[in-house]
Amino acid sequence: MKKTETPAVGNLRAAFTLIEVLVAMTVLAVMVLMVANIFQSSSAAWNIGTQKADMNTAARAALDFMARELASAVAGPVEAASLTTPINIPFRLSDGGTKLMFVALSGDPAVNGRALRGHCFQHDDGEKTLKYECFTNNDVYHNPFLPSSGSGLQLLITNVLSLNMYAFTNASDLEPGGVGSVVNCDLDKLPACLDVAIIMLSDDDMRRYWDMKNHNVSTTNFVDRNSKVYSTRVSFPNRVGYGAR
Repeated sequence: MKKTETPAVGNLRAAFTLIEVLVAMTVLAVMVLMVANIFQSSSAAWNIGTQKADMNTAARAALDFMARELASAVAGPVEAASLTTPINIPFRLSDGGTKLMFVALSGDPAVNGRALRGHCFQHDDGEKTLKYECFTNNDVYHNPFLPSSGSGLQLLITNVLSLNMYAFTNASDLEPGGVGSVVNCDLDKLPACLDVAIIMLSDDDMRRYWDMKNHNVSTTNFVDRNSKVYSTRVSFPNRVGYGAR
């Protein structure tokens, strides 16, 4: 059987030239870079989507929690058959609408019973967080916002650029020509409703925000592009307190 000879040029066997090898390597390098860029873009998009989803979940959970606590709020005069005079319990919105203190009938009936307890929601501007505290007080009927026991303000959610609360003290304030909302009030009854708005950034955007602040770079446009506002309205049907039955 005759052996097949490999074509040759002169005394050399035929092979890829250096130019062909360089072209193949260049094409391969371009393809690898394209795949790497696609992977990086997909990974970044996944990370952004995950952070946005986490931000949405945290904000909605915080607003739902605030609404549930406020649903139990009471404001004076609270009357009881064993008392000769009503108990005036204030509803306090202060610090330009960034701090809310109120009294609610709360607690687990099966554990420690339901009782009047002070509640506080407050924005920490230095940490950009929303904090919450539930406390008891030996003189809750006369000064419910002087905690005598409790763990202090606890972290509720992070990455909160601002917390803004607006109280409408009467139903007429909501009507055209009404007084409108207030951000500071100390009431002996619950307002007609309370608007709560939270402005948040994702984890990565908050890190960029702090980096810009540390380098004295304006953050206005960055916040406008990347922040998201979450809001809710809480109404108080029983605004005048609970009378003795």
